[in-house]
Amino acid sequence: MSQAKVLREKAEMFERRAESATDPISRQHYKEMAAHYRSLAAEHLDVRRDEPAH
Repeated sequence: MSQAKVLREKAEMFERRAESATDPISRQHYKEMAAHYRSLAAEHLDVRRDEPAH
C-alpha cells in the first residue's frame, strides 16, 4: 500500500471521528488532524512525482 494511500485513510478516519465527536473542541481537533493528513498525502504525492524513475 502506498504511503499516500495510508495518509489519506488516516485523514478519513479523523473525519469520521470529527463527525461523531460530541464536544466542539474534539471535533475541531479531529478536523485539523484530518486536514494535516490530507496535506501530508498531497506532499507525498508531489515528492513521488519529482523523483526520477528507476
